[in-house]
Amino acid sequence: MNRMHSDPPAESPYAALPEDLRETIVRSFVDRQAGAAGAQDNLMFGFRDPAPKTAWDALDHLGPMAVNLLVRLFHRIEGIDRTLATWREIRWIRNQWWGGSAGIKVVYRDPAAMRRRLDDLLMGQHGKRVARDAYVGGLEHQLRPAMKLLPRALFMGPRAELPDADTWREVDVPLQEATHFCVGKSEHPGERHPSLDDIHLDWTSPVEKIDERTGRCNYLEPWEGSVVHWLEAKLGHGAPVFTFDVAREVIAWGNELSRSSSAHAEVARFRALAARWRREEMAFAVRGRVGYEASKARLSEIERAVEALSPR
Repeated sequence: MNRMHSDPPAESPYAALPEDLRETIVRSFVDRQAGAAGAQDNLMFGFRDPAPKTAWDALDHLGPMAVNLLVRLFHRIEGIDRTLATWREIRWIRNQWWGGSAGIKVVYRDPAAMRRRLDDLLMGQHGKRVARDAYVGGLEHQLRPAMKLLPRALFMGPRAELPDADTWREVDVPLQEATHFCVGKSEHPGERHPSLDDIHLDWTSPVEKIDERTGRCNYLEPWEGSVVHWLEAKLGHGAPVFTFDVAREVIAWGNELSRSSSAHAEVARFRALAARWRREEMAFAVRGRVGYEASKARLSEIERAVEALSPR
């Protein structure tokens, strides 16, 4: 692999990214640049004007919130499988999103091997346990709307199988953040639907435990877990503060206020905090959850500084 792409400059915050994550980012970028079949959507939102020349330019375009969530997802998967064999089943990263959940559309090296890998994580030999969703738990990740597929569960009961994608959930703390894996069923590359292959973070996991008879997820009662999870996924209820995005909005508002403020000391403080944030935001981003928590504290400082500029 071209060293210009694989190694960020030593002074770059991207040098702190985990090696396996860097390799996946670089492979996604290089294969798109080379015109590899199926790679045209890799790092989708990183390909803006001006066109990125390196993978690190693409990450700059994606921005710190995208980078932070990508690192957080990598760390969750590492906590599930310390061997990183599960992560290494990802060939390419396509687009990212965050809102009611946060994740990446992916291309797997071998979908069948990924399914076997996820099934092998049931006992948690390498970290947190992972279990297949029962039918109802995977309905939101099929090609057809969940409401159209729900009657199958009523007629077939526990024999019902998801039609388009198999899904697995990290089994950790109920109603807390957890990883959700989705793998489309079709084995033929030309027949795989790109929307079905993804890995994402659910902010509130509906899984209470594993049904040891079936090896599948056992969910909280609907009013405890499923309803909360649905509100989160569809309406953004319970999503965390996306600090890196919010900070840019707050700083833009502070810049507007500072132009007409006569509170010179407060303006100087705000501008110093804003400049410090711009210097450090990507260094926060590449640290994953730890960096996110640090960014929340820094955002609070900036918000207080902007509040001091507001007319009373």
